[in-house]
Amino acid sequence: MFTEVSDPFLDLRMPLQERVVDKLADMLYASDMILDMFRDERTRDFGRDLKDVEPSVRRVYDEINELMKQLTD
Repeated sequence: MFTEVSDPFLDLRMPLQERVVDKLADMLYASDMILDMFRDERTRDFGRDLKDVEPSVRRVYDEINELMKQLTD
């Protein structure tokens, strides 16, 4: 798996809003991947513990999505 490493010097040259939006985008992508895992037919037997987590992950996704809209409009 490829993991992108951020450059701290480049990050510091970016305006704060762009850095925040960039990190929120990472969080949005990660929460979307988790939701995809829950929707995947092969993982339908993930058990009660993870089933209880799905609404929270959905809420996190929706809240981050709203923040992204506010910051980029």
